Amino acid sequence: MFRLYFKHLFPSFSEWQDLPFAPWQFNEGVLFSIVGFFESTLLQEDFYLNEKLQCETFMDSGAFAAETMNFSLDPYEVAELHAILAADLIVPLDQIIFPEDTDKIIKQKVEETIKNTEILLDYRPKKSEVIGPLQGYSLDVIKEMFEKYRELGIQKFAIGGLASPFQSDLTMALDIIKTARNITKGFFLHVFGRFLHPRLLKLVIETGADSVDGFGYILSSVRGLYTLEGRYEVIGNITEDQLKSCSCPACQENSLQDFQRGDEEAQYLLIIHNIHSLIQLKELYIREKKENNKKKE
Repeated sequence: MFRLYFKHLFPSFSEWQDLPFAPWQFNEGVLFSIVGFFESTLLQEDFYLNEKLQCETFMDSGAFAAETMNFSLDPYEVAELHAILAADLIVPLDQIIFPEDTDKIIKQKVEETIKNTEILLDYRPKKSEVIGPLQGYSLDVIKEMFEKYRELGIQKFAIGGLASPFQSDLTMALDIIKTARNITKGFFLHVFGRFLHPRLLKLVIETGADSVDGFGYILSSVRGLYTLEGRYEVIGNITEDQLKSCSCPACQENSLQDFQRGDEEAQYLLIIHNIHSLIQLKELYIREKKENNKKKE
C-alpha cells in the first residue's frame, strides 16, 4: 500500500510539539530531518521518539538541508543521533549528486555515501531499518548504488536529490523515479522531495513507488491554501457548502469563518484538512490505478 510521510517541524520549534501543531492522530507516518534534533532541547530530557509520537517515524539524514544551507555534517554524529532517536526508518548521510558533477566527483560521492552507510549500520538500533538513498541522474549510477547497498544487506531504498534541480523539469524527475523503480523492482522505494502535493501525487503513484514525503502541506496551510478536488485553492474562495462537503473533522466541526481568520488556529485547521485530503486523494488514485490495471488485463 502506497504510504505518505508528512514532514514535520516537531524537533525545531516547541510550539510544534503539542496541539494544535502536532496532530499525530491524522498522520500515516511522519518524516523528520535529523538536522532538527542537533540543537533540540528535547534530548536534554528522557526522550523516546516513538513513545512520544506513537506513529511510524522516518528519519532523514539532513544531507539536502545541509547542502542548501552550506554547512557540513559528520557521518559519525549523524549515526550517533540516529542511535539515540531510534526511528523506524533511518537514512545514512548521503552526498548529493548534481547534474554538473564530473564522473570523478560522482565516483567520490558514491564511495563516501556507501562508507557513511557502513558507519550507520554499525550504530543502527535493533528496531531501526536502514534506507539506502539512491542519488544520480543515470541508470548506471543508480544501479551501482543499489547493488552496493544490496551487498550490505539493505532492502529498502529512497530516490533523492529531486527537490531542487528538477523544479522546472518534472518530466525528467519522473523518468528518474521510474528508472529507480525498475532497478529496485521487488523492493520498497521511497521518493524524497516535493511530490506530496495534490497535483503531483497521482504522477508519483503511477511510477510504482511505495511512498513519498513532503513539507508542502505545512507551507500551503500557512499561505491559506485549501485542498479541493485535487488542487490547492485559496481559502477565501471556498464556500460554506464546499467546506461541509468534506468529511474531515476540521471541516465538519468548524465554520468557514474559523478557517478564514488567518491566525494560527486557522492554519492548524488547514493542516488537518490538507492532511486528510492528501490521504483521501492517495486512496482515490490507488483505486483508479488498480481499476486501470484490471482493464489492461
